[in-house]
Amino acid sequence: MSPPVKLRWIRVLLAVFLGLFSAQMVFFATRQIDGSQLGANLLIYIVFDLVIGYTLIRAIWRITAQLYLSRKWYKRFTSNQHHKLTKQLNYKYQSFGTKIIVVQDDTFLALAIGLFKPRIVISTQVLHLFSDNEVKAILLHEQFHCRNRDTLKTFMMTLLTDAFGYWPIMMPIFRYYETWTELLADRFAIRQMGTELPLASVLLKLAKLGKTQPAAAVHFAASALHYRMIQVLEPHQTVKVKIALLRPLLASLSLLLLFMLGGDT
Repeated sequence: MSPPVKLRWIRVLLAVFLGLFSAQMVFFATRQIDGSQLGANLLIYIVFDLVIGYTLIRAIWRITAQLYLSRKWYKRFTSNQHHKLTKQLNYKYQSFGTKIIVVQDDTFLALAIGLFKPRIVISTQVLHLFSDNEVKAILLHEQFHCRNRDTLKTFMMTLLTDAFGYWPIMMPIFRYYETWTELLADRFAIRQMGTELPLASVLLKLAKLGKTQPAAAVHFAASALHYRMIQVLEPHQTVKVKIALLRPLLASLSLLLLFMLGGDT
């Protein structure tokens, strides 16, 4: 099964699982409003209320934090924008169909921002540290994220992981999803370049740079660096991303069953 298909199945599994739990919460809330059997199951109702309240608070907090941070960083990027280099890169890579913002910054910075209109942000330090081919590989990686709407998808995964963090299955799925998102972006860059050498050079340089400047790998090499290195250094080897799913899945199903039985009492 190919990685994109696996990711689709994971999204379907997650949607079904959370859909069942959300339906159970709605059913429980409806019964509570009706007041049926409230006195006999007061403790169960209190526990359910706490779970529902926690879920809603975490979801609202994540959405609010995302809106605040997005606005904050976008203002910072635009205020520190290097207009000449921004114009040059957008002209050079106009075939991308994605806006590129060059930020005056002495640290490594390469990421996709924007949930609905994703753009690529890259720092002047990146242009100084890397060759033209290496910069192109970095931009292609971020272009994939923009074309695939990974910023929005990752935000939704983060939102669900925060809101339903008490389900053991959430974190393993999120890490697996995040890892493959980066690997697929690397594969796109390699296909477009026709060789893995520029991207391999970028990752090796960042691995060395990260030892002396921990913040250097924001955001381009911050995720799944080990698997990404394997993919570019050993292109003929199948990358197997480990995911401990069985125990978290069984624990989550048991917890879901407990909630369903509790709501039916």
